Amino acid sequence: MAANPTSAVHESTPAPELPTPGQRDLPDVVVWGLGITRIVIGTGLLISPVGLARGLGIDAPTAKRVGWLARVAGAREIAIGAGTIHALRRGQPVDAWIAAQAFCDGVDAVAFAVTAFRGDVGAVRGYGLAAFAASGAISELATARLTRSS
Repeated sequence: MAANPTSAVHESTPAPELPTPGQRDLPDVVVWGLGITRIVIGTGLLISPVGLARGLGIDAPTAKRVGWLARVAGAREIAIGAGTIHALRRGQPVDAWIAAQAFCDGVDAVAFAVTAFRGDVGAVRGYGLAAFAASGAISELATARLTRSS
């Protein structure tokens, strides 16, 4: 009696491993992307600190006076981005770094909204940036949860 060729294939092919409940894998490229994006934004704020204020519709003399504040924010962005990448490269947990990004974006969202509410900047620009920062905070919180070490 001849052997069944299809049964030999099925017997030698291992079944794919399925993730266990609660196990989540997030590609490293997502974490790299978060870190690199922070570094790029921070570098932009350091190089051109007036750009953000001008983008919000603030006049040039005032934007120049508050440029130091944009540099502080730029340094924060670079530090958080570099910390995220450093932890990832060393195989250390990154969830706290990503949660810190979410916290910063949440604070930025409130600051932009308050500034728009007070009329210090145009409503469309202020609330638009508030919504953008809030969306970042929400996605980063979700990402931090997915990267949380057990």
